[in-house]
Amino acid sequence: MPTRPTPPHRLAADPLVVAQDGVATVHQLMDLGCASSAIAALCRPPGPWRRLLPRVITLQTTAPTPQQRLRGALLYAGPDALLTGPAALTLYGVTSVPAPKVDVLVTHRAAPRGHAYVRVRPTIRPARRVPVAGLACAPLPRAVLDALPYLETEHAVTTLLTELADRGLCHRADLMTEARSAQLPHNPWVMEVLRGATGH
Repeated sequence: MPTRPTPPHRLAADPLVVAQDGVATVHQLMDLGCASSAIAALCRPPGPWRRLLPRVITLQTTAPTPQQRLRGALLYAGPDALLTGPAALTLYGVTSVPAPKVDVLVTHRAAPRGHAYVRVRPTIRPARRVPVAGLACAPLPRAVLDALPYLETEHAVTTLLTELADRGLCHRADLMTEARSAQLPHNPWVMEVLRGATGH
């Protein structure tokens, strides 16, 4: 006798899906008993689901929340992915850097390419996983250094470094330690600004 498919509302209430802010990969949903054909049908208008990214589903028809967009980026990039750059800085409470894209740091060779709002950044410099608001982030000094190449002016860099110092979010020595390991080929003046901000 064929097994009865799991109803969509029960999948949305599954502890795994709830823990992931209502977002899941296609493979996760299949492991929970939903056939790929059913997933495709449930994502067609009028829903009740929608595709957030390739192979990543939000189990709702409403627009994804900022938290769901970040969760979806991590699920899309793979199990070792970490948020970094401006998106991670926002989670850390930094207010001076806009985050139109979500940067994810990955170390595995089979990382997907960037898609839509997600910018995938393969690296050979693994970072420690830091949970922030329930999401996996790179440590704050790494997130800062990963954000610097996207700040186009000296004023923007100085504003960020000033906020970090004034609010005590990041020790200057930690920024310099990270800077010595990072490569910033596109903005050669950034290191000079950073040295000035850190007193070196």
